[in-house]
Amino acid sequence: MNSYTIINNIFKSYLRNYFNLNVEIDNQQLIFHRLMKLLSMTKYGKQFNINIDTNYEEFKTSVPINRYDDLKDMIAAMMNGESDILIPGKVVKFAKSSGTTSDQSKFIPITDAMMNENHFAGGSSMIYYYLNANPDSKMLKGKHLVIFGSLEKQTYATIGDLSAHISLNLPYFAKAKRIPKVDLVWNNEWESKFKTIADYSVNKNVTAMYGVPSWCLKSIEHVLSIKNVNNIYEIWPDFEVYFHGGVNIEPYLPLYKKIFNDKLPILWETYNASEGFFATQDTLNNEGMRLLTSIGVFYEFIDFQDFVADKMNTITLEEVELNKNYVLVISALNGLWRYIVGDVIQFTTIKPYRLKITGRTSQFINIAGEEVMIDNIEKAITQACQIEHCSVNEYTVFADGPDQNNRFFHHWIIEFNELPTDYISFRNTLDEQLQYVNSDYAAKRYNDLILAPIHITVAPKNSFYNWLKSKNKIGGQNKVPRVAKNYTMVTELLNIIGNDYKII
Repeated sequence: MNSYTIINNIFKSYLRNYFNLNVEIDNQQLIFHRLMKLLSMTKYGKQFNINIDTNYEEFKTSVPINRYDDLKDMIAAMMNGESDILIPGKVVKFAKSSGTTSDQSKFIPITDAMMNENHFAGGSSMIYYYLNANPDSKMLKGKHLVIFGSLEKQTYATIGDLSAHISLNLPYFAKAKRIPKVDLVWNNEWESKFKTIADYSVNKNVTAMYGVPSWCLKSIEHVLSIKNVNNIYEIWPDFEVYFHGGVNIEPYLPLYKKIFNDKLPILWETYNASEGFFATQDTLNNEGMRLLTSIGVFYEFIDFQDFVADKMNTITLEEVELNKNYVLVISALNGLWRYIVGDVIQFTTIKPYRLKITGRTSQFINIAGEEVMIDNIEKAITQACQIEHCSVNEYTVFADGPDQNNRFFHHWIIEFNELPTDYISFRNTLDEQLQYVNSDYAAKRYNDLILAPIHITVAPKNSFYNWLKSKNKIGGQNKVPRVAKNYTMVTELLNIIGNDYKII
């Protein structure tokens, strides 16, 4: 046993105090009863006669399923200093949810209990599982680069990216490991922020990195440019692991392979949203992300088919099935009650409960019953890029048509990093791969009768970055929607692109 293994075991013992690995259903029952006690003390809970003895069936019957719009007036009152609205007491921290760049920002309450018992405990679970799977890790040898967002103080509250709230409130031992300095949370100008992060980290021994793939990539590119090298290991030779989340990393892998000289670090997936830390990878081969059942969140699930039909029938954890699409619903220590997070998930294992994210409730294409999810989209473009030997920076898809034969089709706007040799071949391959991963799409594409072949608009580099910049959505956890449900986004993108594009 080497010295790093001993250090890792000591650190794991410390982290283990934050959560319970086992008895997942019992965890959920304990959390439910605690949440009912809190809900009974709020103005919202009193509307529905909630008390400390309320059982799940009564809760399910009494309290409606909520989207953000259903709670936003109450959250606004909390932001103005009112007490006991959705959670007992006052809330002075709010996460500005970046989601997928909606014009209407969401503000998610962050209570002290949620910060300590969920966000910190989720991060502790993540590190615990990583060290457990990789006991000889040297991650603790160096610094951990965190790409966090920004904060601003208002009259009654501090608002901003969840990552910035967490960075500002970390315990001392975590702050000592992390870079850059936490005072950077007050810088909301991302161009200078990227430069500051690069300047600060370029001469550090970085062994781990945390953040959304697109913004971490941007930060690394700044670091490489300072040293004028192409391989990040020339700057950070001990770099070991990248803890990522927010979007699927698969489409970005060709870009990461390039900067890591084809020797990728360990990639460790997490499910950490503004609404809560829900799951983390727990094995090196990533069998799915392990649902965290003991850290302040009670989970419900709606069959995606029911959700599309506007039937909000919920089930609890013990009723879920493998390989079935569910809409995730949470009740939590932050005062979100029966709240639709917006993600669609599938369980990959039951004992223990592991899951993968397959889509967003607002981001799927269903022109003709094909129900193409983000998971299908990402798999198709990843495979097409491998086959056609190219790579992409960003992309989005939207429903378009009709064409001259009155058929609708899927229209992709793609910003390539490495261009395909033959655009037509790439388009055909992408269409074929989408048919391969989604049999309903394949059926609708049969003989071009119902759906026409896909169209592609090839956008110049930095098109999506410039669009995000125009929306004041640079950095943090902001990300490009993979499905452009809002045609305003398409119009804005095309206006930014101007005449500098190809249509295939």
